[in-house]
Amino acid sequence: MADIMLHRDNEVHRTVVPNYFIDAYMVHANGEYVKVYLYLLRCMNDPTMSFSVSDAADKFDHTEKDILRALKYWEKMHLLRLEFDANKELTGICFLDVASAPAVTAIVAPDKPVPELPPHENYTAADLRRLKDESDVRELLFVAEHYLGHTLNTTEMNAILYWKESLHFSTDLIDYLIESCVAKNHKSVHYMEKVALSWAKAGISTVTAAKEEASRHNELHTAIRKAFGIQGRDFVPYEKEYISTWQKYGFELPIISAACDRTMRTIHQASFEYADKILKNWKKNNVESLKDIEALDALHQEKAAAAPKRTETATNTAKKNRFNDFPQRSYNTSELEKELLGYGSHQ
Repeated sequence: MADIMLHRDNEVHRTVVPNYFIDAYMVHANGEYVKVYLYLLRCMNDPTMSFSVSDAADKFDHTEKDILRALKYWEKMHLLRLEFDANKELTGICFLDVASAPAVTAIVAPDKPVPELPPHENYTAADLRRLKDESDVRELLFVAEHYLGHTLNTTEMNAILYWKESLHFSTDLIDYLIESCVAKNHKSVHYMEKVALSWAKAGISTVTAAKEEASRHNELHTAIRKAFGIQGRDFVPYEKEYISTWQKYGFELPIISAACDRTMRTIHQASFEYADKILKNWKKNNVESLKDIEALDALHQEKAAAAPKRTETATNTAKKNRFNDFPQRSYNTSELEKELLGYGSHQ
């Protein structure tokens, strides 16, 4: 593929990465896309360097399609303008002014939204034959068959191609995905799909990030098992759902572990439902650390001490009738509330 001319719509004779790019674009983009953009800047500002899709693919150990995908991403973000000839060959790349990009408002929203995942694409037999002719796809399918121990069916090939073409997972990441699932004795493509989607939602795009996530996942599960005294079995689906929900609350391991410990001290049995009530209350009160929990406990105890106590005399002054001829029970509502939320004397 021929060299591509790089130029810009303003004159700057040095390699500069605008702060606005770092603040508004880099933090939300796929790391591989950022590498390509920075490499483009480097090439453009050095007259001795040239740029081509094939050279960039070799430099980053990607396919040409990966490089083109990155370029199209930055064009979609209005940072580049791709120029093509009559034969639809890429002939030029123009750097646009970052500050004038119309998509900035959506990108710098204060709360990072969960990315919307692309829908599944059902590849036709002709599509599958065409994709299998690509060396990287052929190698990927071969590796998948090796791990799974059988020839891939259409459903499995569609899933793997979805991870690659739509979720933009690298070959190495898909390789690690399949390997790690098979190592846990999960050979179902549906299980692997759930893992792939969770990675995509979490913005995981490298093997290193996937391994770090797996390490955090294992550490959290181990801590919960220890706190609840669960041995000799894996978590059942509804328990995993609770754990996933607690992570969505934004709580790290120490907070979740504290809720499980408090559950055991209060009701003396493992209860995901009870721990969830505690964590919901902490989330409502903006708990972010163990010190926040201590402060919340102290505040609750102060309120409980200041509240008027219901005495037995108040109960005995009730007008007697045929209903209160029976022995009456006296409830301390403050104590019941504390027990429900885990704020008892068992802290």
